[in-house]
Amino acid sequence: MKFKFLIYIVLTFFLTLVSAKEYDSILEIKQPEINVPQCGIATFDFKLTNTGEKEDTFYIVVEGIPEGWYSVSHESIVLKPKESKNVYLFITANCFEEPKNYTGIISFLGNSKTRKEFKMNVIAEHSLVLLLPKNVSACLCEESSFAITLKNNGRYDEDVKLSIVGGNIKEDRVKLKPSESKEIIVYLDKACEASEGKYNLEIIAQSLNSYAKVRKIFTIYRENCYNFKTSYPKEVRACIGEDVKFNIAVNNIGSRDDEYELLIDALNVSQRMSIKKDETKIFGLNFSSNEAGIIDLSFSVKGKTKTESGVLRFFVDKCYGVDLQLETNKIDIEIGTGKMIKAKLLNTGSKDDVYKISSDIEWVSIRPQNVSLKSLQSEDVFIYYSPLYGMKGRFDTQIKTESAKAIDIENVTINVYETLPIRPEDEIQNITEIQQNVSTEVKENKIQSFLKNKTLVAVIIGVLVTIMIFGFIYLFVMRE
Repeated sequence: MKFKFLIYIVLTFFLTLVSAKEYDSILEIKQPEINVPQCGIATFDFKLTNTGEKEDTFYIVVEGIPEGWYSVSHESIVLKPKESKNVYLFITANCFEEPKNYTGIISFLGNSKTRKEFKMNVIAEHSLVLLLPKNVSACLCEESSFAITLKNNGRYDEDVKLSIVGGNIKEDRVKLKPSESKEIIVYLDKACEASEGKYNLEIIAQSLNSYAKVRKIFTIYRENCYNFKTSYPKEVRACIGEDVKFNIAVNNIGSRDDEYELLIDALNVSQRMSIKKDETKIFGLNFSSNEAGIIDLSFSVKGKTKTESGVLRFFVDKCYGVDLQLETNKIDIEIGTGKMIKAKLLNTGSKDDVYKISSDIEWVSIRPQNVSLKSLQSEDVFIYYSPLYGMKGRFDTQIKTESAKAIDIENVTINVYETLPIRPEDEIQNITEIQQNVSTEVKENKIQSFLKNKTLVAVIIGVLVTIMIFGFIYLFVMRE
């Protein structure tokens, strides 16, 4: 038995010598888990022992705890074989972060490496929590609101100041007991100039009597709920005195149904129409004018949050017109005879037309009676009057030219005589003609009598020729 025991001791000593290491270490932690209030201090005690055969230098690394929260008593330590030292880790639980549990790791790094986990549970003595709704959306150019919830998760009463960026709140001061909640209404402005899309909203709740503070940023979607487009003719052709129809179309491109009002002050028009989203409806309207020219009419279409204006331009033409131009409006006729007057028929409108020419008396013949004319085209018309037997006196008659949309009436005075009277202007004309005839005859007689006296003519010609010959001879002799 003694021999066996001796062998056991020798083997144990041998194994100890074999298993001995040059570099090795052991790390111990006094309290691996600590509960600490916000703004409180958590202190962890670590003991490192160099179990190796050689001296070693160890560098200390902390992980799992936010930077700036902690301090370590040593950056590094030097341990001789079998030597131990204490290292202290001090942590301040942040006052303004939401309370939660942290798992940290401390490592001692040298020729040997050792590490330990530790836990710090932050307890909320003063804590505020904001509960926000999900998927908040609001309409552009429309005031809206939604609710958020503020809760006191701490152990003490809190006097809280609220502020918001991107919205408004009417109640910005709230007092809360422990575990008490309060609903806060957030109001959004119209923001008519903003674009459709996502926007961030920031809400801050800060206690005035403690370090409790909470800040939340969340996204809201602002959509163009009430939007529309109008379409209408930029130019409309119209005729004087005729109704012309035109349309103004409204397309609801918003995300909600809306009611629209059309206003045209010049036409005294005010119409309302409800239009569903993605739907188009048409305002049907009429326009007429008694004057030609260019007429601009302003209009507006008003929805719930938007107004759109436009201008309608009407080109008003004199499409239909006629003018019968008589060479005279007064004629004299002798019983038993007739008289014709000429006229020119002109289409003064801008469109082609067909005219009928007629008179209010029966003893007249008109050719042509029906005339088709293009715009500004004219044609000759012949009107022949022949009074019936026994008629005598003055007759006031009319010539009417008309189409479906134009008319012209010309008055013609007809005097019917048994014998046509001699008018003063006719006598003057006759006297003038007689005087002209007498003067012409006298001149002709003088010329004829002069030509008959041939002897006188021959003498005169001879004298002229002799003068010319002596003139030429004199010129040539004088030059020499």
